[in-house]
Amino acid sequence: MTHVLVLRRRLLTISLAALLFLGWAVQAMAQSMPPEVTSVVPQPAVAGEGQFKYLGFKVYDLDLITQGGSRFNAERPFALAIEYDRKIRTAVLLKASLGELERVEGKKSDHGAIRDKLAACYRDITPGDRIVAAPKGANAMSFWINGQRTCTLTHPNFRDRYMAIWLSDRARDPAQARRLRGQG
Repeated sequence: MTHVLVLRRRLLTISLAALLFLGWAVQAMAQSMPPEVTSVVPQPAVAGEGQFKYLGFKVYDLDLITQGGSRFNAERPFALAIEYDRKIRTAVLLKASLGELERVEGKKSDHGAIRDKLAACYRDITPGDRIVAAPKGANAMSFWINGQRTCTLTHPNFRDRYMAIWLSDRARDPAQARRLRGQG
């Protein structure tokens, strides 16, 4: 009888150890970051998450990634990762981006130049594709699609203007913008 109890105890210990390891592995996988993010944000962690739906259908999920998951500060390294659930043509991405830029800041004379520069950064998107945008100072933003750098766009004050689409209080969903920035 004692032999059976010792065997049960060992099996229970092995099972618990396996569950702990599995939990650790799942957590580590969930916290893994795309290489383009780790190349621009030291100790990257998600500061906030969001989602965009159109007519009730999810279009994309987004994560704002900062150093250690700290509250958003435009002067510190960060990246915005958008993972798409829908197929979207480049022309539609451009139209949506410029439409939102115009909605957030009003019509500006340089929107055409920004559209032309973004055209070099965007590609047709299929479900599961990921776009990452990360600033290089106030005037430049690098873009990656599925880990492949597509461009570094340089334009006066581009970081704050482009990121205002998602992160400003003028964003389409101000509550989501606050959550992304780690403020609620």
